[in-house]
Amino acid sequence: MKSLSFLFSCVLTVAACIQPSWASNSSHHLVLNDHIPDVYTVKTGDTLWDISNHFLAIPWLWPKLWQANPNIENPHLIYPGDKLYLVWVDGQPRLQRKPSKVIKLSPTIKVTRSPITTLQSSLVLPYLTEHRLLSDEALATAPRVIGSDDQRKQLSTGDRVWADTLLPIGEAWWVYRPIDTYSRKGSKRVTVLKEVAKLSVLSQQDETSTLALQSYRQEINLNDVLLPAPVQGASADLHFSPANPPADIDAQIMGAVDGQSYIATSDVVVLDKGHLDALQAGHVLQLYHPATEVAGKKGSYDYKRSPYSGTQFQLAPRGIGEVMVIRAYEAFSLAVVLRSTEPFSAGVSARSPQLTP
Repeated sequence: MKSLSFLFSCVLTVAACIQPSWASNSSHHLVLNDHIPDVYTVKTGDTLWDISNHFLAIPWLWPKLWQANPNIENPHLIYPGDKLYLVWVDGQPRLQRKPSKVIKLSPTIKVTRSPITTLQSSLVLPYLTEHRLLSDEALATAPRVIGSDDQRKQLSTGDRVWADTLLPIGEAWWVYRPIDTYSRKGSKRVTVLKEVAKLSVLSQQDETSTLALQSYRQEINLNDVLLPAPVQGASADLHFSPANPPADIDAQIMGAVDGQSYIATSDVVVLDKGHLDALQAGHVLQLYHPATEVAGKKGSYDYKRSPYSGTQFQLAPRGIGEVMVIRAYEAFSLAVVLRSTEPFSAGVSARSPQLTP
């Protein structure tokens, strides 16, 4: 009995030692990195994620560190040249912004500055503007390309394309191609669409429309999907903040939006959780390989093949990185891989940082 007690205490000790660093901070107290300055000047090219990583051991707790100044216009926006001051309020660290001066070239002209974004716009923007998730119902009723009058696949700017629906003359429409379809229990299926060309409506005839090709990434095919061009800036908001998600999120990576089998840092993936699960842009989730099962008799262990193969063991899931949600749909989300220690594929778990495996 004494030996069993000793063994149990050893297991607890080992478990405590190997738990992830974020798990030991389940109360979410802010932990600052070592050797950080009291004043940080924001540089061109900085992102909110860079700055959060610079100050915090757990960067998705940024909202707890940031203290917006109510006396400043748009206090949540940070610009290159701004100075960030680390102060202490009631024993807790807080970061405050002192805006840099706006340079005026003349009494009527001043330099227009752009605030820094959460992630590099070159990394995220293409996926926010060029990819869509569409339900089966929406896909079934969307206008489709029915070809060109000379049956060519290789088209150039100015060439004409026909659609099977009457579209408003003068409007801009984008051509999308289905990449993959995903489903989750109790929810509608969605299809990932990738933009391949941009068109403008020239005329209508009977039940069809004629469109002019403005630009393209790939050749346009029969049955490609047509959707209205997004309103300028409406679908490309990059000013969300890194944040801790709800405590009970346990999502699954459904696949990469570009359709590749192996996924790595900077790739964008589809998660099987969305608005209905309280996910929103900026939420950061931990990536885990699924638990491995081993079974058999001592000396003959093997990866599980049958529930009747002897003693069974389940090896703990292994953390391999993080993802950040960049757009949440009703039941699914798009997320960018912030860090991965190794390539991975669909089926990997994406969990709230509070959830220990």
